[in-house]
Amino acid sequence: MSKGFAVGIFSLSLPGSNWYNDLGIILLSQGGFSNNTFNAASGSKISYLKKRKEVRAAIEKFKPDYVHAHYASSYGLLGALSGFHPYFISVWGSDVLLFPSNPIKKAIIRYNFRKADQIIVSSRTLDAACRKYTSKKPQIIPFGIDTKLFTSCERAGRNEIRIGTVKSLNKVYGIDLLISVFANVVKLLAEKKITLTIVGEGPELENLTALAGSLNIADRVFFLPPVSQQKLVEIFHSFDIAVFLSRSESFGVAVLEASATGLPVVVSAVGGLTEVVDDGITGFHTECDNLNEVADKLIRLINNSALREQIGQAGREKVKREYELNDTVREICDLYMKGPAA
Repeated sequence: MSKGFAVGIFSLSLPGSNWYNDLGIILLSQGGFSNNTFNAASGSKISYLKKRKEVRAAIEKFKPDYVHAHYASSYGLLGALSGFHPYFISVWGSDVLLFPSNPIKKAIIRYNFRKADQIIVSSRTLDAACRKYTSKKPQIIPFGIDTKLFTSCERAGRNEIRIGTVKSLNKVYGIDLLISVFANVVKLLAEKKITLTIVGEGPELENLTALAGSLNIADRVFFLPPVSQQKLVEIFHSFDIAVFLSRSESFGVAVLEASATGLPVVVSAVGGLTEVVDDGITGFHTECDNLNEVADKLIRLINNSALREQIGQAGREKVKREYELNDTVREICDLYMKGPAA
């Protein structure tokens, strides 16, 4: 509203709170499904087809100037079926990197992109992925980080090293690799007090807990559930090093949030992670399955507090320079004012 736009949201699940009211946003749907929750990753596209009339009714009531769908594979289909123009699609990762796993799903993505007047992506990795399914040129607008919320802090003088990560506990995010590397580091630096904190939830929790136990590091590995943005800042402030060993990654929001708090980061050299981390400057790139290489990078940071501070400061400056939230908001607003791509 502060930018001169009225915003309405259509969602297939009810929000957990009424945060949208405080921002002057209108909720255009009543929950969509009987249990008021919907898992876009596992939901059938037939479920979306059943909601197309409801979407059209919401559009008719709200009378928007633009319809902007987020996720090309799910809400992107609903938006495409609405027949409304101008129509924008924001791509977020799994929708083009993982979803198009068979001819039917590829056809859905092509159809949705064909109906879109503008495709928006957050990274060069997603730009390249989209071009497999459309001749249209996506607009790259990086995900923004609120550096006034994600602040840096003083970490010197601590008597232990806290390594951490913030990711969903899914196989693709390599938490099993991180636990295995951590076990090696603990053996090599037996004289140091080192802990690992993993923030997230997902289907691999039981397996990961068992892995930590089998490696005799259960007393050093702590699992925390997802937290609010404010609490996440506190958790990042408690870390000394952040590690992200994803097997696949479209961008790396959590990495940038960690960097914004002045943390040195170690990331796998895949997808968008190579864009958000400058190797040797704001963090280190590694091969996610090369556990010895990852351990070497971690040990180098653990043994050198000055290096941790130097890399952490460079990371925060990069976020402020290239991924500031206000800049992202301005680019989105400029895109709306400019109108659809020709």
